[in-house]
Amino acid sequence: MSDSELLVAALAKLARLLAADDTAALLQHVITSATELLELAGAGVLRVGEVSEPGRPAAITASAVAVEELEQSQLAAARGPALEAMRHGAPVTVTEIGKYLDVWPEYAGAAERHAMSSVASIPLRQGEASIGVLSIYSAERREWAAGDLSVGELLAQLAAGHLVTADRLREQQQIADQLQHALDARIVIEQAKGVIANARNIAPDDAYKLIRAHARRNRISVHAVATGIVELRLRI
Repeated sequence: MSDSELLVAALAKLARLLAADDTAALLQHVITSATELLELAGAGVLRVGEVSEPGRPAAITASAVAVEELEQSQLAAARGPALEAMRHGAPVTVTEIGKYLDVWPEYAGAAERHAMSSVASIPLRQGEASIGVLSIYSAERREWAAGDLSVGELLAQLAAGHLVTADRLREQQQIADQLQHALDARIVIEQAKGVIANARNIAPDDAYKLIRAHARRNRISVHAVATGIVELRLRI
């Protein structure tokens, strides 16, 4: 297959993974596609996570252990080409990593141990924000051509779009779950008010005051008391 045919095939599979909403598989396909299309030694993705510090990557997907260790070295030292790409929102290309020993000693040392000569780090962008970085590696000294960066930027853009969509869907699901929990709690409390109102022949509002007072005395939630009344026949 020609390079263009390989790219089309890679993008076709990527489209299927986008539809399947499988983040792990999609990121793995992105780094595999970059490695194969550009004849690289490996590739990796750093992405921002909810538990990370602002602007700091938290998760790594890598094509090989060597690449993962290179990415980890950047996280540990808080410096390296991927972090520079993320901070500035623009690709960082390095032809000879060894020349950056004074700038990124930990990263350059790791690259020497794993025989990696060149790297191009391309930010995953959403608007003005960088949500991660795709880094592509060559074992041989490589002058990164415009075509190399175009393929990398295309894959990075598609990965970024998927990650943003997945994050938004998770947020929407969390909101829906919270609303459902609040509704379920409200229903149980209303049922409990009815039970106590009937048992004591009082108004529902007065029944609620009794439930709330019982909850305060016992240092538990109103919902817990209501659940006890409805499901365990607790009487107050």
